[in-house]
Amino acid sequence: MDKETYLLAEVADWENLNLLPGEATIMVEGTYVGKTFIDPASTQDTLNLTLGKDKRVVVKREKLKDFSSVKFMGTSKKQVFTYELTVKNNKKETIQMILKEQYPLSTLKEIEVELLESSEAVNNTELGVLTWKLELPAGATKKVRVSYSVKYPKDKTLNLY
Repeated sequence: MDKETYLLAEVADWENLNLLPGEATIMVEGTYVGKTFIDPASTQDTLNLTLGKDKRVVVKREKLKDFSSVKFMGTSKKQVFTYELTVKNNKKETIQMILKEQYPLSTLKEIEVELLESSEAVNNTELGVLTWKLELPAGATKKVRVSYSVKYPKDKTLNLY
């Protein structure tokens, strides 16, 4: 639901850099963007650093009312939710990014969730997370669509969005 995009750095073979634990100042394209923490005691193969927000990559999430619906079927209610995610690259160079969207999962037998459309995302069914790896040229816009249905007893009230 966050409309912000975040810059992340992945440093391979970082063990050879003799890094000390501590706070590091982050500069992106000559501009101070904040601080991060370097933890050389990490046991991961890749060192991940958060580099702050990227204001030049914009993400918009919009519910498509024409493709969303509510239907009553006997003792059940079925709601369809359809969202369009739009990513715009306002940078002067091509970017590679990971876009993630979550959809609800049910642990109750009487509540059924079905993913209807995911625009060819990689689907982690255990977490209900869709992931797209995108490459966007300078000034380009990419749209992906997510649609899912939730069927549940009509006497229940669910907080769905």
